[in-house]
Amino acid sequence: MRYPVRVPQNALDNPLVLPMLGLLVESPRHQYALLRELRTRYAFLPVKTATVYTLVQSLAQEGLVSVAETGERQQVTLTEAGLADFRARVERQLAESDPNADARFLIALAYLGVLPRDRAVGLLRERADGLRADRQALTATIERAGVEELHMIEAHFLASRLRHDATWLARLAGRLEAGELDRR
Repeated sequence: MRYPVRVPQNALDNPLVLPMLGLLVESPRHQYALLRELRTRYAFLPVKTATVYTLVQSLAQEGLVSVAETGERQQVTLTEAGLADFRARVERQLAESDPNADARFLIALAYLGVLPRDRAVGLLRERADGLRADRQALTATIERAGVEELHMIEAHFLASRLRHDATWLARLAGRLEAGELDRR
């Protein structure tokens, strides 16, 4: 499944920035290795060679990564500012991105472990609460409409999805809090 990607006005708003920084948290990489790993792990995102190379330059200009010549290739390393920016992006995208329509939420969820446990649990619970509130509002709209289910089937589908997502996120928060996902 491919997600629609809006064209950002600022290069650092590109949806590829978070996964690029995330890969660099794991280890420094040559630009080509970064490109290859993005295509492997994030097949649902359009990853173009020119975009990745341009984003590396933009990240370097902002001081989020450093680029060093190592033979024929350029080694890209995350800076302390890059790590701080990465954590802030994960937090912001978990809090603000639409879990059903925005790849940013999925990518941020992949890096949930970079946040302090209490903050991650809090964010997940806030999102679950927000989705429950959205479902209640949608359910009220459905009931007020007073029409047959088939005439608002998309609203019923969305209500079901919201219930599922809220339950899943709340369960994940509980598992994190209980330490069930800690590395062994």
